[in-house]
Amino acid sequence: MRKLLCGVVLTCFWLGVNPALAQGPTEYIRGILDRVMTIQNNDSLSRAARSQAIHQIVSSSFDFNAMAKDVLGGTFDQLSSSQRSEFIDTFRYLFQDSYTRMVLNFLKQENIEYGKATQGGGKAKVDTVIKRPNENIPVTYLMHSAGGWKLYDVVVDGVSILSTYRSQFANVIKTKSFNYLIDKMKQQRRGVE
Repeated sequence: MRKLLCGVVLTCFWLGVNPALAQGPTEYIRGILDRVMTIQNNDSLSRAARSQAIHQIVSSSFDFNAMAKDVLGGTFDQLSSSQRSEFIDTFRYLFQDSYTRMVLNFLKQENIEYGKATQGGGKAKVDTVIKRPNENIPVTYLMHSAGGWKLYDVVVDGVSILSTYRSQFANVIKTKSFNYLIDKMKQQRRGVE
């Protein structure tokens, strides 16, 4: 049995099969949420240790390059490569911090019901519901294959996180400028670090 298992692992390695793609989208999301909930419910960890561990999960689970391009729309194509890098880096940090705080403050020991999953064209969508005694909160995870499954948006109770950023950033760029936006984001990052 051990030889068979080693053979399968080596075959996957040599053929370039990515384990994140080998598993279905629901299993991918379940794995992320199970890891997060285990960290959240580990009383031996301080809040800072839980935050750091969840931050790492968020970091490895999202496609920040695609997200940054999406939230800026046409403005992204007008930026120099150094401006793009600076925006992606700043956006990545702030998103990770914000999403980590949301998880720390929002998810505790909820039951998560996994619903419909759809997949096609290199993209997938997984519907879930956070079940609480007095409410059910629908959460949809959107991902694409980018060297493995990577999340690019989360829709909570009908509100897309990416669309919210896109709308806010477009408004600031329209009324002020991109430079104003990035300066404010960097200022916010300095306040968080």
